Amino acid sequence: MTDHPERLLVRRAIDGALCDLAVDSNPLAISLGMRIVSASDGRVRLGFTVGAAFTQGNGVVQGGIVAALLDFAMIFAAFSQTPPGTTLATVSQTSNYFRPAPAGELFAEAELEKVGRSMVNARASLFGPDDSLLASATAPLAVIARRT
Repeated sequence: MTDHPERLLVRRAIDGALCDLAVDSNPLAISLGMRIVSASDGRVRLGFTVGAAFTQGNGVVQGGIVAALLDFAMIFAAFSQTPPGTTLATVSQTSNYFRPAPAGELFAEAELEKVGRSMVNARASLFGPDDSLLASATAPLAVIARRT
C-alpha cells in the first residue's frame, strides 16, 4: 500500500526539522504557493502566496479560498499524527471571518484537539502579513484507510 504524499511531506518536515518546504503534491497548493513553514507532531504553520486570481472584485481573497487555506492547515496538522496508509477527509468545517484577507503572503497555523483512530478534531487560524488574525476554523476530520 502506498502512503499519502502529503503525509510523507509533513513527516519529512518534522523528522528533518525542515522549514519553508514547498508543497508540490497538490495542484491547488501549488497555485496558492503553499509551503510548510514549520511542523511538529500535532501542529503546523503553513505559508501561502495568494495571487490575484483568488481575489474577488474588491481585491480581497475570496471566502472559499480562505476556508481552503484553513482546511489545508488542519489536514496537514492531522497528517502528522495519522498512521501510514491512511488519508483524511474533512467531515464539516466551521469557519469564522474576522477581517478581509489581502492577496499576498498569508499564514495558517493549526493544531489538533483530539486524535482518535477514526476521527481527528482540529482548529486553525489564518494570519495576515502583519500577524493580524483574519479567520479561524474548526473541523472533524475522518481518518480513512487508503486503497491501492
